[in-house]
Amino acid sequence: MDILTVSNMYPSRKDPAYGTFVRNFYESIRSRNPEGKNHLVTIRGRRKNKASKLCTYISFYVRLTWRLLFGRYDLIYIHTITFPILPVRIALWFRSLPLAFNVHGDDLLPKGKLKRWLKHLACKPLLDARLVVSPSSYYKKVLLEEFPALSPERIFISPSGGVAQRFFDGARERHAREEKSPVIGFVSRYAPGKGWDTYLEALYRLRKKGHRFKAVMAGGGPGTEKVAAMIARLGLEDIVTELGAVSQERLPELYASFDLFIFPTRLNESLGLVGIEALATATPVIASNMAGPTTYVSDGVNGFLFTPGSVDALVSAIGKYLALSPQAKRDMSKAAADSALPYEATRVAGNMYVRLCQLVGAD
Repeated sequence: MDILTVSNMYPSRKDPAYGTFVRNFYESIRSRNPEGKNHLVTIRGRRKNKASKLCTYISFYVRLTWRLLFGRYDLIYIHTITFPILPVRIALWFRSLPLAFNVHGDDLLPKGKLKRWLKHLACKPLLDARLVVSPSSYYKKVLLEEFPALSPERIFISPSGGVAQRFFDGARERHAREEKSPVIGFVSRYAPGKGWDTYLEALYRLRKKGHRFKAVMAGGGPGTEKVAAMIARLGLEDIVTELGAVSQERLPELYASFDLFIFPTRLNESLGLVGIEALATATPVIASNMAGPTTYVSDGVNGFLFTPGSVDALVSAIGKYLALSPQAKRDMSKAAADSALPYEATRVAGNMYVRLCQLVGAD
């Protein structure tokens, strides 16, 4: 099978966490497709200024347009339906293309005018695509609401490359901690809507209520200075450890060091892979009761759900967990690990490869 993978997001040496799900997809397909040809057109890493970003996208569009016009592939697998769509529309004027789209993130509910226009441009190619991949059953519903003419049979659910085995190994390596205080963790970019402010405010109120705990934050991003300022303003320096950006290799150990993981997003997460990564390490998850996390967090079983953006609701949910008996906490931890098994990367990649082979008629 000759397959071209396209994405405007891909990890780089300076930005190793950017688009890791695209790299995971590409590498998993390449390892299963040794007799075929595996091609890649991407933008590696983020650009810090507009001029550099413009030049990078011009190069990306030129390379992609050339490939689409003159390359011969069994399948062209495109991550997102927004920024790569311009070369696709140009190429479709001259030839048909064996397209598959992976729709995720804010593709379906974009906020900016540019992305809304690109989404509009993507409508016809998406409806004509041989396959549309959605990261969750929740996002499939949104996809069909936004594109009602799309056939549900063409939609394949595959959770963003899945969770690597090393996260499940982290569950087996959990150990009894010497300190008595539970560790409440947060892992996400410090960006608007990710809920780091809700998390910190909840920690402040829990402390005022007399709860004893430690907290660890990791992520980095545009709000790093605001995070530090809020920690100082709330007087949480002695209980909150802020780690900044953490590599993928270190994440399993970090998640496994938590007693509880908080995922307080207010965004329309198509899946929210960080929540599943935490579950895989046998760490219960408290998540916003919206979007992707509702497909894998079962309230009272492997964690709790709370009203998005509500500090009171988050404080209540954390309080429920802290009030559990040691045995109930162990049961919830086991349920967390069990619920993550369907998302194990090898299983996810195998299912995806079988579907792609079926699509192109390969053995």
